[in-house]
Amino acid sequence: MVTHPVSAFSGFSGRRARFEHDIADSATARELALRLLRRAREEGLTTAAGLRQHLARAGIDLDMPRLADARSFLESDAGLDANAAEAALTPDISRFILQVLDGDLAIHNFPVFENRIANIYAHAEAATGGGVASYIPELAKQDPNSFGLAVCSIDGQRMALGQADTPFCLQSVMKPLNYALALGLNGERYVHHHVGREPSGQGFNELTLNRDNRPHNPMINSGAIMCSAMIRPGHPVDERFDMLMRFWNSAAGGPACSFDEAVYRSEQATAERNFALTRLMDSHGVFPEGSQPERALDLYFRSCAISLDCRALSVAAATLANGGVCPLTGHRIAEPVVIRNTLSLMLTCGMYDFSGEFAFVVGLPAKSGVSGGLMLVVPGVCGIGLWSPPLDRLGNTVRGLEFSRRLVEAFPFHIFAGTTAGPA
Repeated sequence: MVTHPVSAFSGFSGRRARFEHDIADSATARELALRLLRRAREEGLTTAAGLRQHLARAGIDLDMPRLADARSFLESDAGLDANAAEAALTPDISRFILQVLDGDLAIHNFPVFENRIANIYAHAEAATGGGVASYIPELAKQDPNSFGLAVCSIDGQRMALGQADTPFCLQSVMKPLNYALALGLNGERYVHHHVGREPSGQGFNELTLNRDNRPHNPMINSGAIMCSAMIRPGHPVDERFDMLMRFWNSAAGGPACSFDEAVYRSEQATAERNFALTRLMDSHGVFPEGSQPERALDLYFRSCAISLDCRALSVAAATLANGGVCPLTGHRIAEPVVIRNTLSLMLTCGMYDFSGEFAFVVGLPAKSGVSGGLMLVVPGVCGIGLWSPPLDRLGNTVRGLEFSRRLVEAFPFHIFAGTTAGPA
């Protein structure tokens, strides 16, 4: 029999997402503490400091909300004994640390993974070409040399490179969660009565609708405006935007988002095409009954001006990769069917008029924005947040595209990678 070499990372391509806690475990806090101590000793760990270092090597930071109740214990130099562990660690925390000790994580050898991602980042950083978006004056002020990247696995393993802590406005990267929230509030049938599901084959702000006079999909401007119209249309815009911000913060694992007032005002003053799209849809009577098109457009502008950094964006992407459960908090933000629909449209429509080529070459759900942001989702593995302002002629980040191509060359993350691995 002919054998085929298999990458150490090939298991990722078929890995299922963790949706809730995997297996019901009725063990008491004492039983879990004893189990944890036994595994820790097998790893040669006898103190909280040693356990803390083991977690760090696996990519787990103590600032993860799931570990909040144990932070003071893990930051101490106390010895590991049953009484201390039982007192300091809740059953959920003990189960999670046992998962780390057992190596049952999406990214098994995190230091190797970090090194390979750093190499891909360095190659992408050298990519040249493109220009910063200038049609929105505030975006034209961005530094073209900025490049940040962060990764978060479905288990909360994290790494960051470059300007990963620099906030940037989401622009079109907000569209997947905008759509997911509209789905959660209204259901699939209602949402897709007002917006289609097909790629448009045209620019993201083209003055065009589908044959039913509806937006082609939620990942272009007209579709995102329509989705905004379906987010609590009877409420004031401020309340609707607060809800959208809470949704983003829940996906990102904490109060990670802010609002860039300057970008909002700048976009309002220069968005003739979006005003025209809104008037075009309104003239065909396709907005939901009871919605006010001008308020939907205002909510859309505000959504585009949500600001966060790559670290937070990677967690939001990991929440999508994890079937709607935030890896840092363990809280569900959306039902699995909502996430399935969102990822499907990211795969087919998320990269403007480059979506088909991106799906063919990279094969991952993604969403780009003209600020240079890029959200990549590796289902069942991790989320990636990237920001680099220079764009190609279609509005996608040049360094982000280079990183994405090299990522699927280094890892079997393409959605169909498992079909080409050959017989075991």
